[in-house]
Amino acid sequence: VEKDGEEVDGKSIMGLMMLAAGHGSVISVSADGSDADAALEAIGDLITRKFEED
Repeated sequence: VEKDGEEVDGKSIMGLMMLAAGHGSVISVSADGSDADAALEAIGDLITRKFEED
């Protein structure tokens, strides 16, 4: 996960918190491995649904 040129491991909750990516922030998400495409699609769907907080 990347924000403003700083990249952290998406598996690290502390790293994600350090990004301080609040509402309205622009982030980039990348993945690798055999299931990378499916993972990115699932993350995109979750974001589109606003983490089902509506």
